[in-house]
Amino acid sequence: MDERIRDAIADEGWLFVAILTLALTSLAGLAGLGALAGVITIVGWFVLTPILLFWGDEVALMLGDDEPTGATRTGDPDAEADPLEELKRRYAAGEIDDAEFERRLERLVAVDEIPDDAIGTGTADAATETEPLEHARDRERERERER
Repeated sequence: MDERIRDAIADEGWLFVAILTLALTSLAGLAGLGALAGVITIVGWFVLTPILLFWGDEVALMLGDDEPTGATRTGDPDAEADPLEELKRRYAAGEIDDAEFERRLERLVAVDEIPDDAIGTGTADAATETEPLEHARDRERERERER
């Protein structure tokens, strides 16, 4: 979404909803649809206007997401983070040349060939911090058994 539209929603969205609510309420009243006019008034002035008045920035951020990618259209969360697809897209768009594409493709293939168990799940600091804790728990269990 364009930055100007996002700013307009954040700053003046509540005013737009309030004016639109007045117009729709008047049209529904003139058409003899009193119940509909009441619903429009309640939703517009008492629900949407306060939401946009106080939380317009957050609403604009939620509405301001860029166009959906292939991942969000298909519902596959891993497709968005797939580096191979991103590399193909950049090559097709002409952002990178043949040599750069081949170099990056070789690096991606090399990374994919690394077994999952070869990659550690934590840092070295985390392992040394949890090790004494495990020993303390073991000693406590041994004391419990002795009693």
